[in-house]
Amino acid sequence: MAQQPFGGFPPQQQQYAFPNQAPARSKDSGLATAALIFSLFGLIGLVSVIPGIVLGHVAFAKARRGEVGGKGMALAAFVVGYLMIVLYAIAIPVLLNVAAKHGAFR
Repeated sequence: MAQQPFGGFPPQQQQYAFPNQAPARSKDSGLATAALIFSLFGLIGLVSVIPGIVLGHVAFAKARRGEVGGKGMALAAFVVGYLMIVLYAIAIPVLLNVAAKHGAFR
């Protein structure tokens, strides 16, 4: 074994990634993430629930075909969206009834 100059170790070879290796793909779809966010914003206002439901169905269909991941997130998005619509359908008439009983519409 030959002595290295300055008493150091031999130089290391550079390690490179395989050139044909595909980049790591995210498991979740951005569409499913957006759908869940829109559906959860339904707590603030009913308007954002509708895009959440639509995006949820589109993301779920793509995930079922295997194009992207995020099937569970997409399912959660449109289920939460439908639950928000049901909650609003119950809450709005109840709140209007309570307001009418207390004379808010005189």
